[in-house]
Amino acid sequence: MENEIQPLSNRLGELLDEHETLYGVICRDATLTDIELMAQAGYHIVWLDMEHGPQSMAETLQLGRTITHLGMAPLVRMPELSRTQVQRLLDGGIQILTLPDVRNADEAARFVQLGKYPPLGQRGVSSSSAGTAFTMGADPQQRLRQANDATHLMLMIESDEAYETLDEILAVEGIDMVTVGPMDWSVGLGLFGDEAKTRQAPKIARVFTAALQAGKITTAGAFSIDQARYYQALGVRVFFVGVDLVIKRQALTETLAQFQNALGAR
Repeated sequence: MENEIQPLSNRLGELLDEHETLYGVICRDATLTDIELMAQAGYHIVWLDMEHGPQSMAETLQLGRTITHLGMAPLVRMPELSRTQVQRLLDGGIQILTLPDVRNADEAARFVQLGKYPPLGQRGVSSSSAGTAFTMGADPQQRLRQANDATHLMLMIESDEAYETLDEILAVEGIDMVTVGPMDWSVGLGLFGDEAKTRQAPKIARVFTAALQAGKITTAGAFSIDQARYYQALGVRVFFVGVDLVIKRQALTETLAQFQNALGAR
């Protein structure tokens, strides 16, 4: 007798049902061991950064499958919006796809067109990919519905241009996650340090508030407890609490310093 086809897992949705707050790490040069250690530590989401990291499509997809099988949700930030990027990443089983520096509602709509199956979008259909657990089952229409539900498209607001059309961007059906890119946003305006934080804070707050009101899941990079509490009060439920290279550099530096302080540096 043919084995019963299991429904596709919406892992992000399951995690949000299980936990009030989710935690992740931004990874720019992760190894399989790093991913396993994150799972052991209790992280929920792993952000694989193809925009600012050296890893190839094949390496990213391999890491993504490991993340999935360890019970976490894989997120990939693409370097650019293109059919090649979106199709291969989603067919490869990536569950959360992030478009950096969206500028307007047309770009958001194009993202949905590439990232969602009909009738919502025009994503190409493969009968045997990781994105559909390698089978369409007896009811392909139901399978594609499940895949749409399990696929999350996230936008990054990183410019005044996007901010000025925020309501139109948030109205695009099929976009269900929103975050901000404070560094690119402020640097693009020539702002640095405390001036950048002061000038950008009200805009970032409005992005999160408006996104929440539009029914979107909001995520944020939070590198201090105070910052995380502030974002949590704005409705953010998914926090990325560090960058893998920074975490590893800090651990290596602090470990060596302990011994140098105790035994002497040479």
